[in-house]
Amino acid sequence: MFIRAPAKIIISGEHSVVYGHKALCAAINKYTTIKIHPNQTNSIEIKWGNDWHEVLDLNSNNSNSQLAQVARILNMRPQIIEVESEVPISSGLGSSASYAVALTKAMNGSIDQAIDIENIFHGKRGSGLDVQVTNHGGICVFQIGKPIQQVNLPIQNLLLIDSGDRKQKGTEGSIAKVRNCVEHKDGRQILNRISEVTEQIIKEGLVKELIYENHDLLNRLGICTDRINDIIRICKNENIPAKMTGAGDGGFCIAFPKDEQESEYLKLKLQDYNTFKATIDLEGCKII
Repeated sequence: MFIRAPAKIIISGEHSVVYGHKALCAAINKYTTIKIHPNQTNSIEIKWGNDWHEVLDLNSNNSNSQLAQVARILNMRPQIIEVESEVPISSGLGSSASYAVALTKAMNGSIDQAIDIENIFHGKRGSGLDVQVTNHGGICVFQIGKPIQQVNLPIQNLLLIDSGDRKQKGTEGSIAKVRNCVEHKDGRQILNRISEVTEQIIKEGLVKELIYENHDLLNRLGICTDRINDIIRICKNENIPAKMTGAGDGGFCIAFPKDEQESEYLKLKLQDYNTFKATIDLEGCKII
């Protein structure tokens, strides 16, 4: 059995979504694929490239490893799980969510179980955004406690730019930074303005001034690295909308070139960074 789940981007609404505001997000055509094999021993084995290889002996129930926690959530039987992913870990593109959604679908589990699994990797209960958009596909508006809504925006070309920086303390560290800014600085006002910008983008589309402002607001929260800001500076110099995406403190930026020619031109300007073309995935998680 092969199950495929897409990565995700946040177009607008990082961190403000944790405080109850809307986020605009999308599934993209970069995938995590899992294959399930029967296992002749009473164990669960996971193989995820060079990133994760673990064997859980089901004869012993005293483990609290990540795999053991996942196995308990899904009541998993002996099996071998092979994972292939186009989504770098700690990239801000939802690698843990795409894995959680694909595995849960393979086990006939629920979205709530997929969220529980993603939380194991984040170390803290998140908003559920990554899991919902990865499962649903398309361009979506997400808000905690409300059904996810699909929307139409004219996004034809995406360029993903890897800053090369990776979060040292994971998503939880970025969330803690923002919380500190909310409690001791002007973070609440910044998040409220991010929410207003998100609403405008939903109504008006990818207006470059709104995309630039969105990034500047995230930078004021203290979650943009020097390399991330350098990427956005290059894109702004070429008059192409771009911003950080995800929790911050590393990971990817996204740019919105108007056509293929502009995308190729921007790749040349960003030659010091790894870049990847992408499109919107409309199907979400599926059996292939």
